[in-house]
Amino acid sequence: MMVMSPPKHQLLMLLAALHYCKGLSQQSQTYNYFAYGSNMASSTMTNLRNLAPLASSAAVLPAHTLRFNIPGVPLVEPSSASVEPIDGMDDIMDIGAIIERGELVHGVLYKLTEEDFSSVCSTEGVPFAYSLHRCRPIPYTGDGKRAGEESLRKLDDLSMVSNEFGVSAFTLRAARKNWREGKDIPPSQSYLNVLIRGAKEFALDGSYLEKLQQIEAGRTFPGNGLAEELLRRAETRSI
Repeated sequence: MMVMSPPKHQLLMLLAALHYCKGLSQQSQTYNYFAYGSNMASSTMTNLRNLAPLASSAAVLPAHTLRFNIPGVPLVEPSSASVEPIDGMDDIMDIGAIIERGELVHGVLYKLTEEDFSSVCSTEGVPFAYSLHRCRPIPYTGDGKRAGEESLRKLDDLSMVSNEFGVSAFTLRAARKNWREGKDIPPSQSYLNVLIRGAKEFALDGSYLEKLQQIEAGRTFPGNGLAEELLRRAETRSI
C-alpha cells in the first residue's frame, strides 16, 4: 500500500510551526501555557502526554469565551475545546462588566520547559487544528468558591489597559476562520468529565464549575466517548 505524503506547503507550515514553538524566545527556556480543556487535568499532562510541568496554578482569562469548535470524530469524540477572544476588548477592558457577563475562561496556568511546550504544540495539532494565541491570564489560589473573581476585581474596579495585568502566556485557539465563526459542536460527556475533573483538581471558581457541568453533551455511540478511558489507560501504564 502506497503512503501518500502531505503536500509540500503543509510540510513547510508544520516545520515552521514546530520551529516557532521551539524558538519563540531565545532569552528564556520556559513558557507559560494556559490550559482550559482536557489539559487542565494534571494527569493529562503527566500521564497521557508524558510532560513534567515545572509549576501549575489556577488562573482566569478575561475577555475570552470557551468554545467547542474544533471538529473531532462524530459519535466518538465530536469536538474539542478552544478559546476565542471577545471582539472589541483589545485595548481597554471593564472588569466589572466582564465578570457580570461571564466573559471569562478559567483554567490552569502551566510553566513548561521548551521541550514540553513544543510537545504541547505538536500533539495539539499546531498549526492545523489550533494556532498559538498570546494572552494574559491572572493566576489565583483556587478555593472552589470565588477566588478567581476576587483576583480579577483587585486589578481595577473600573477598567484597565489589557497589556498591564496578569501573566504573559500562550494558549490555543481554533486555527481556521470558519471554525471560529461557526457554531459549536457539542462535545462528548466523557470529554466534559475530564474538564470537570481538572476544574475540581485546581479548585476553580464554583460558578465556573457549575457552567462546565451544565454544558449539554453531544450524542456518542457507544457510551459517552473515549476521553476518560484513554486517560485511565495512560494512568494504568504509569503505575
